[in-house]
Parts: sequence; structure tokens; C-alpha cells
Amino acid sequence: MMRHNWLAVGFSVALTLHSSALFAQLKSENPAQTGEALAHDQNLVDLNLTWELVPRAPIKFTPFDMVDPNTGKPVKPDDIIEVNGVKMKAGEFYRRLNETERWLNAHGYSLRTDTVFEYYSPELEAQIADSERRLRELEAKMPFGGEQGNDQGDGNDFAPAGCNSASISRQTEWYGNNLFGARFAGYLYAYACYNSSTSFSARITGGMRILSRLATTKKTLVNVRGQANLTVSGNSATGSYTIYASVLDTVLVNRTVSVTISSSGFRYTTDDRLWQGNLWTSPMIRFGTIYLYGFPITFYGRVGVAGDLYGYLNIGIYRTYQYVQAAPYGTLSGWAEAYADAGSLQVFQAGVRGSLNFLSGRIETVAVGSFTNSYRQYDIQYAVNAINFRALDGNLSAFVRVNIPYIGSIEGTLPLYSWSGINWPSTTVFYETSSLSLR
Repeated sequence: MMRHNWLAVGFSVALTLHSSALFAQLKSENPAQTGEALAHDQNLVDLNLTWELVPRAPIKFTPFDMVDPNTGKPVKPDDIIEVNGVKMKAGEFYRRLNETERWLNAHGYSLRTDTVFEYYSPELEAQIADSERRLRELEAKMPFGGEQGNDQGDGNDFAPAGCNSASISRQTEWYGNNLFGARFAGYLYAYACYNSSTSFSARITGGMRILSRLATTKKTLVNVRGQANLTVSGNSATGSYTIYASVLDTVLVNRTVSVTISSSGFRYTTDDRLWQGNLWTSPMIRFGTIYLYGFPITFYGRVGVAGDLYGYLNIGIYRTYQYVQAAPYGTLSGWAEAYADAGSLQVFQAGVRGSLNFLSGRIETVAVGSFTNSYRQYDIQYAVNAINFRALDGNLSAFVRVNIPYIGSIEGTLPLYSWSGINWPSTTVFYETSSLSLR
């Protein structure tokens, strides 16, 4: 029974190799029919990764006996045999089969014993290890200053007498590798004026961005911000608030409302679903080429992000202080689809499997401004917090399967992504305080 098993595997492999010559001819005659031409038509992104068999100790090569697959009887090199409906010379069949077995034996594999052939990318493994090392080093330093962001305030660069302004913008490094990545950015704008002990005003804005990278494409995944305005004149206190949210540059809400501030102040809270469904799809990606039984198979595909994303905004306006809390949260999962450039061979199936958590949990920015020293000083506090937040952990792999009727199948797998990622149960990412002197 075991002999019949490896014979069936061997014949199916040889059929694959025999058919590759026909596929090569079709490819040269009509390039438009190939996966490569199709991928280039769709703005192909090449990751430039090399893939190798997971190494094993070499094993001794033993050639297959030359027998007819249907009868099990010995045959001569010029005899015609039939494999899965395809007729070929036994000598050519076994020459290819034994060449493949010899190559696999040199790498520690055998058609007689293995049904799954695993591949890995040295470059991708190095990227993942380096990304994880840098992430752990950063986590040990939290809260950290991050990098100065691109936000340049809200247009109030000139402050008249009795007024002052401040702008704080921070962002993390990119986390991930060359397939998926994320970075987090928070920002605060503050502006305050003092006219007299009964006349003063302030405006504070707090926001949070989550930026995504899929392959070589970078986009702002989500942007949530809130703004609180206060004006006090004698016994009268008025204000306004602004809420804004966008996903992938699509504005979902942008609303400004004026309010009257009572002795107990004013508070506004919203907890809205921002987006549900497919959020992003990358251009076509060339994942790489593996060699299954000596036959090159190139994987192409796309990756994307789908999920359920919410935006929480909490805005408070009081006679002496204001605060804004903005927090995008929810669950976003990575998905992928792929195909193998293996022509029209019916013995192949190819696809992608695995899971990727792109975002799960909550990350928030908090901005607080308060008048002190008889309203002549405006103190600001700014923080970015992560709560039960996880990102970029999971695994993703492509596979090709050769089906063998009545026996089973053999596979070649190509791991695309595997990383423990970010895990912040309750962490302060950024924290800063400052004061504006109002003369």
C-alpha cells in the first residue's frame, strides 16, 4: 500500500512536469494569458523576496523503479505509459521524477515520505525579527516622545496681546514589515486669551490618527478629533464644539455646534460607528516564487483590511477649563487573496490562509486646558493612551496543492507573515504638559 502511495504521488508529479512544457509554449505565444502580464496590468508591487525550502539534513538518493503506474509491471524507457489520461515515454517520465527526487533529497525531503514542503524567506524573517526587537525596545521606554508630527497648529501663528498658542504633535515609528504596517499619531492645538478677570477665552483641539501601510501604499486609516471653544464675558459664558471623523480620506462627520455654558458647564459625548466592511485593498502584489518538484510557481495577490470601527468623542466646556477625548476603537482584520501563475494545469489549487489582527481595542488622545493664576495662565495637558490594544499579530501563508485522485494531495506552503505584534493592555504612549502665559 505504501508503494502504491508514492507511485501515485510520483506519477502526478511527473504529469505536472510534463505539462509544464506545454504551459511554457502557451506563455510564449500569448503573454496576455499569464498571471505575470495580468499582474503588471494592475500596477504590480514586487516585494523582491527570495524563498527557500526550510532546511533539513540531506538524505540518501534512491531512484524510483521504472514500472507502469497502472499495472505495477516493469517497463522500458521507450515504452509509452499513461498517467491521469496523459501518454508519455516511461524514460522521460522517470528521468524528470528522479531528478526532482535527487534535488529534494539534497534538501532533506522526499516524494516517498513528504506531503507538505515548507518554504521561508530569509529577508522577511530578518525584517520581522528586527521589527519586533525595535518594538520591544520602544515599549520599555513608554511613555516616549516619539517623532515630531506634521501638524503645524490650526492657523493661529500670530497671537495678539494677552493671547498665546501652542501646538503639540507626536507620532510613533512604523510597526510591522514590508507587507503590513501601522503608526499612531496624536495632536493638540491650544489657544487662550486674557482681557480681564471677567473676560477671557480659550480653544483646545485634541485628535488621533492611525496610519496604515499595505505593501508600499500608505494611507491615513482613521482620523478623529474634537474641539472645545470657550468665551467668558462678565457673567456670560458661551462656547461651541466641533467633531470630525474620517476613514481613508472619506469624511464621515464634520459638525460645529454653539452652546450656552451654565454654572454646571456643558458636556457632549458621542459613540458612533465610523465604518463597517472592507476598508482597504492594496494593488496587486508579487509575493514570490517557489519551486515545487522543480516547477516554478509564482504567487500574486492582494491584501486588505476589513472590520468594524467606532469613534468615541467626549467634550467638556466649563468656565475655567475644557477637555477633549477622542478615541478610535474596534476591530480590524487583515485579509488576503492570491493566485498562482501555473497556467491552466488542472492538478493545481492555490490560495492564501491564515489570520491577521490589524487593530483590536482602543487608543485615545486626551487634551485638557485650564485657567490658573487669576486667568493669566493657561495650563495644557496632553496624553495618548492605549487600552487593551493589540495590532499586527497573526499569521498568513500562501499554498499550492497538487491533487491526487483517490490518494490525497501534496502541498507547498509559503509563509508570508508571522509576528507577535503589539500588545498594550493599559499603556500611556505619550504624555506632555505645558503652560501658556497670558500677558
